[in-house]
Amino acid sequence: MTNKWFLRRIQIFSKLSDKELEKFLGILSEKTYKDGEIIFHKDDPGSSLFILKSGLVKISINDKKGNEYILKIMYPFDFFGEMALLDGQSRSATVTSLEISTALIIKREHFISLIEKHPQIALSIMAVLSRRLRKTDEKIGNLRFADAYGKVAEIILDIADESGIRNKSGIVLNLKLSRQGLADFAGVSRETVTRILNEFKKSGCIKMEKGKITILNEAMLRRELI
Repeated sequence: MTNKWFLRRIQIFSKLSDKELEKFLGILSEKTYKDGEIIFHKDDPGSSLFILKSGLVKISINDKKGNEYILKIMYPFDFFGEMALLDGQSRSATVTSLEISTALIIKREHFISLIEKHPQIALSIMAVLSRRLRKTDEKIGNLRFADAYGKVAEIILDIADESGIRNKSGIVLNLKLSRQGLADFAGVSRETVTRILNEFKKSGCIKMEKGKITILNEAMLRRELI
């Protein structure tokens, strides 16, 4: 998979001409991160935009007691780090690889030059930011008022929306998160996640295999959000 082919499939770069794209490729760097490696910390200077080429990363914050809360999981073709890049402020969260991951990186000065010549890129990024903000607001609202069952159901459905594969049985989720990771995402304890997943399984809502969850009854799971 060439970087040119890859970038063509990312919405914010899809309208660049071949010549413009070739020039853009010349200012990109590429880096591979180990499983569990921190790509950047919260409050680090925001000097680069990252485009995930392969692997999986999590965006998280820690409270004053050191408890981690996962805000989002990023998949290939996702980009991150754009907020600090646009406003010049420090990073608002920590990003960590969940497996061996490769990212394309563009530095802030190159990025600013790019959007000055191609303002549609900035408009596309703002559209993505708006969708992410709406999704975050919706998630915060759901998780604030939901009980533990609703919180776990919300996370499973979020992962299904992002990366689930539909087949005749249902929606298959190849989980990259551990039970503790799911707990950090939902804001509940690991023991609570395990208990609720087992109850969802007993009710016929999901099927669990090693590293995999299949949603058998999506409607039943969505009722937990009410």
